Amino acid sequence: MALPYLVKHIYSYGTEEVIRRGKRIFALKNIELIKFDPMIGNIHCRVKDDGYSTYYKVTIENFTSAATLSLRCGCPYNLSEVCRHKAAALFFIQDLLDKNQLEYQAASYKTTHTLLRTKAIDLKSIKMLCSSDTFDQAEQTLKTIRPHILSSENEKVVAEIDMNGKTHHLIIQKNEERFFDTSCDCLSETAYPLCIHKTMLLLQLFQLKGAEYFETIRNWDREKNKLLALYGYSLADDLKDKFEFTYHDSKPFLKVLDSSIQRLNGGDALTKAAPVELYRFNVPNKKVDSVDSGDTTIKGAEKTTQRYGLVIQEDAHTYPFVLFHMVRGEADELGTKYLSKVEKIDILKFVTPYDMNEDDKTLLQSVRKLQPVETAKYLNKNSPFQGIWDTIVHTDEASLPDETKDLMQEYLHPKMEKLWRELSEHPFTFFLGHNKNFTTANLVKAELGFYPVQPSFKVEKIDEDYTVHAQVVLPSGPVDLVDNHAKSYYLFQQDQLFFYWKNKTDLHWVEQFLPNGQQKVSAKEWPNYLQSTLLPLSKNYHVALDHVTQEKVKGVKPQLQILLKENGDYLFFEPLFVYQDIVVQKEDGPSVIQQVGDKLMILERDLAAERQLVGIIEQLHSGFIRPNEGNVLALKGAEVLKNNWFFLFIDTLKEKQIPLFGTEQLKQFKFNTAKPTTRLYISSNTDWFDAKVEISFGEQKVSIQDIKTMLMNKQQFVPLKDGSLGVLPEQWLNKYALLFKVGEGKVDNLKLSKYHFSVLDELYQQRDEEELIFQLEGKFEKIREHYTIADVQPPAHLDPILRPYQTSGFQWLNYLHDVGWGGILADDMGLGKTIQTLSFLQHLKEKQGKLLALVVCPTTLLFNWQNELKKFTPSLSFMIHHGGTRNKAKLTDGSVEVIITTYGTLRSDIKNFVEVQFDYVILDESQAIKNPTSKVTKAACLLNAGNKLCLSGTPLQNNTFDIYAQMNFLNPGMLGSIEYFKHNFSMPIDKFDEKEQKEHLRKSVFPFILRRTKEQVAKDLPEKQEMVLYCEMGDEQRKIYEAYRNDYRDKLIGMVEEKGIQKSQLSILQGLMKLRQICDSPAILKDENYPNASVKLDELTREIAENIGGHKALVFSQFLGMLALIKEQLTKMGIDYEYFDGSSSIQERERAIERFQNDDNCRVFLISLKAGGVGLNLTAADYVYIVDPWWNPAVEQQAIDRTHRIGQTKNIFAYRMICNDTVEDKILKLQDRKRSLAKDLISDEDGFVKSLTKDDIAYLFS
Repeated sequence: MALPYLVKHIYSYGTEEVIRRGKRIFALKNIELIKFDPMIGNIHCRVKDDGYSTYYKVTIENFTSAATLSLRCGCPYNLSEVCRHKAAALFFIQDLLDKNQLEYQAASYKTTHTLLRTKAIDLKSIKMLCSSDTFDQAEQTLKTIRPHILSSENEKVVAEIDMNGKTHHLIIQKNEERFFDTSCDCLSETAYPLCIHKTMLLLQLFQLKGAEYFETIRNWDREKNKLLALYGYSLADDLKDKFEFTYHDSKPFLKVLDSSIQRLNGGDALTKAAPVELYRFNVPNKKVDSVDSGDTTIKGAEKTTQRYGLVIQEDAHTYPFVLFHMVRGEADELGTKYLSKVEKIDILKFVTPYDMNEDDKTLLQSVRKLQPVETAKYLNKNSPFQGIWDTIVHTDEASLPDETKDLMQEYLHPKMEKLWRELSEHPFTFFLGHNKNFTTANLVKAELGFYPVQPSFKVEKIDEDYTVHAQVVLPSGPVDLVDNHAKSYYLFQQDQLFFYWKNKTDLHWVEQFLPNGQQKVSAKEWPNYLQSTLLPLSKNYHVALDHVTQEKVKGVKPQLQILLKENGDYLFFEPLFVYQDIVVQKEDGPSVIQQVGDKLMILERDLAAERQLVGIIEQLHSGFIRPNEGNVLALKGAEVLKNNWFFLFIDTLKEKQIPLFGTEQLKQFKFNTAKPTTRLYISSNTDWFDAKVEISFGEQKVSIQDIKTMLMNKQQFVPLKDGSLGVLPEQWLNKYALLFKVGEGKVDNLKLSKYHFSVLDELYQQRDEEELIFQLEGKFEKIREHYTIADVQPPAHLDPILRPYQTSGFQWLNYLHDVGWGGILADDMGLGKTIQTLSFLQHLKEKQGKLLALVVCPTTLLFNWQNELKKFTPSLSFMIHHGGTRNKAKLTDGSVEVIITTYGTLRSDIKNFVEVQFDYVILDESQAIKNPTSKVTKAACLLNAGNKLCLSGTPLQNNTFDIYAQMNFLNPGMLGSIEYFKHNFSMPIDKFDEKEQKEHLRKSVFPFILRRTKEQVAKDLPEKQEMVLYCEMGDEQRKIYEAYRNDYRDKLIGMVEEKGIQKSQLSILQGLMKLRQICDSPAILKDENYPNASVKLDELTREIAENIGGHKALVFSQFLGMLALIKEQLTKMGIDYEYFDGSSSIQERERAIERFQNDDNCRVFLISLKAGGVGLNLTAADYVYIVDPWWNPAVEQQAIDRTHRIGQTKNIFAYRMICNDTVEDKILKLQDRKRSLAKDLISDEDGFVKSLTKDDIAYLFS
């Protein structure tokens, strides 16, 4: 049984310590579910640590999918994918899912009304609320079809969309909870909240005004009325000189102008409910009384608060000639002006008060970083004068080296940008002029411009010379650079307004044009100046070239080129646009200027065409991101290699004739762009095939060992000798991986066993001449013909008896013999595996003229084989080698053709058996050798035989090792050693449910297994119905059960923690056995004297009394004590029955079966579950009762199929008796998970191979 993906995530990424402590937290129930959002699959849990009384928040995102599962934890131990709190939360969520306590189910939506629980229409929310296909289709369709907006007001949008000849009507509006109500009449989407029409409309609204579109059409009158209602007014009243509204962040704030107006009672409650803030202002010359309004006292006297301000001071002595200070003082209640003198504070020694305004805290932090001492620290770390900067005094800009100025600009510019952006609206910003004393009177009110400024340049021609003027583009228009009122060029000051430069490069160019704001260039120097200065300027700044000889180029369509670069784990795709011979770089502006002699060629770029070309590339992968504001695309390295994408990308570029550059300079992503070419040269030998393999990427060859290493590391690329990476497509891996796994070899030759012919044959049938060159020796075609099932007629006397599918089975057995393979005939029970085998043995004798076969079967089937031999192949002589009177000498005297023995006898007499050379060894119910290390398996593998055959309706019961032991007996070495099989198949399939490995195992064993189900081949079988009969324990029985369960649970939890599950297994199984016995009846417990309080016994006898009027029933139980209680009760009721268990002799069993089948008075057959699980035909019964569930569902299925066999003419009713809320209930759930185990591997390619783990055992005690 595969682990649930939540639990698998724990075991895949958590350490043993994390898993152990996570289980402990879960067992202590220290987890609380805080929030669950089923729409987006997010869960928030509160988890208490197991060592400290500390709670941590664990967020589980996208828990509905293993591929998108994401975890976050607030603990300090969260250094890996899974910490102990995440593990506990995942165990907790899985437990809720198992108990159906997490009310999660796939939502169903109706487009006529869908609620979107989001408050903005950002792209992330839109993508989350619709399918990926819908989003992609909406984006594409929106380029040609636009929704027609009929109305857009009061937070409600009404629109129409004409698509596919139909007009769809849409409404999207905000509700009272500020979420979105949406409606569309298309009825085209039920799985997601958004249909394609809603998605298109939301995308259009987002493109128009961004995520806050609905805020722009919000009717604020309702909010204003709420504010006015606090004072008993509304917008319908005369508000002149009483109230005034101001706006901040587009929200209304109420000014109370008439202080005699008071709040109504209950105003506080209304205020708390209002979505906007309320401010109250005093107005001079009005008498204001103190009024109590809830918890707030409004006084007539003007309130004051302490506020902090910024002072920008010119510094004429030290570069960069500007200082930043902070002051504080008492501000008015409005927070707009200081009421008295201010105090300058020493920032470096200042301690932040706890009640400081948040804006002032931000100001303090920003100004601290702009202090000279902080700049000196940065220079000490990065300048050539490291460690001695503080001792160097620079009073003149000219005395500073350029690299030092660059370092200062590098440090100061981002700090200033942050200060301006965060505090552009700060009310207390001042400027202190040059040579002014630091007094309140000298502080001049200043403003910080929110948007940065950049220089621009203008060229004038005077006579033959040129003058280049530097200007600054302000919001009000361009002004000359020399008009800067600030001494420091780090800022640009116009009157009281201060601006910062957009980037550090601006400072560099501004500095070049100081102090006059211009540069004069002679006609002789002009060509060089164009190349060295003006052209670099034109890439990033506006340059007016009205007086320069120029040629403008317009209307040229760009051609796209892609340049590859790498940065960390990402591969960058930089688009280059070529206009005729001009290559546009990413830093170029809308106009690209190039020098041609002493004149300029100005190229006007077609930006729309460029965006369209980049869009073509961006559509080639959904994982592309844009790391900056430009057109450069980036993709994670793992995504580049996945699913052959890089080759498909290259093919697309070639198809669209887009050149690709930069592959030679790559190191981490140095891909070989050639497609892999595979050549196979096959030759055959007696017992193996030689495959010479040549794999090449262009001229680069790859060895077999390189491929094997790649597969072992689960990679998709191989390193080539030239340093590049050869990427093997997913399709290539799916086709060839198994060939390299089963073949032996390291350089260029693989040796394959004859058992792997099917691997070569599949490659041959799927060959693609463009990719695969498959050369064969001339006799290989003959070999392929040899490996074809021939149409052989069965023995003449059996031909009329065999059904068509049985004839096919006979021919398949003959095919196995011809090619020298062993195989498993795995037909469902009751389909006649025995008669198919006997038909083949009869044919083999007739063909060879002699036969010596050994049949090994369970003891219960000895006489079944005897009877079948007598019935169908009377000409074959046989003997039963079993019992104390068996004659070992007869094994070698050649007097018989078929020897029938048991697994126990085989193990005991193996020394005698190995002396015999058999033509065939046949193991019936071959699951008996599923354990490769058991004595009976080892004994079977010692037998000498020309060929071998296994018969089993359930060859795979618990895990993949079941099939390994049988295949290793049939075809030694086919699946490798035990360690190889465990590493390559057992662990990946049983523990992690890896589909690729399961597919490889299926392909490996598929030719050697023939399985037909009853549904496929025996349509005349009546339907069988399997049901669960739940029983509720009485008080007395329940009390005994709870006492035992609690005792074992407390004992075993400690034992497992101390010794581990393996060393505790015996104690665990003993505890489970006791609980199952109590479910039947406490009276069957050994060494105890409990009463016979059994709800099952009562229910069973009632069922039998009601149902056996014209029917017969089989009753199975594992416990002989329970069967004894049933016998006693049936005797009291006067119901005739038969009985046998494992201690019954063969003669007693045959007599009991014969009587039950033919005596109408015998209505019930009591059978031990293990003794009656295999090889019995009991078609007289049509009711089956399994009193207690068995560990393995295959055993129960065998018991049910004793009656559901060919020849049955009645409907079958099978009941499993389960005590509710007990260990049996949990066993039933485990059975449901295991029932498809064998079918998945052998015939159902889409199933799962499942196994029972130690967690399942622990689950039974939970």
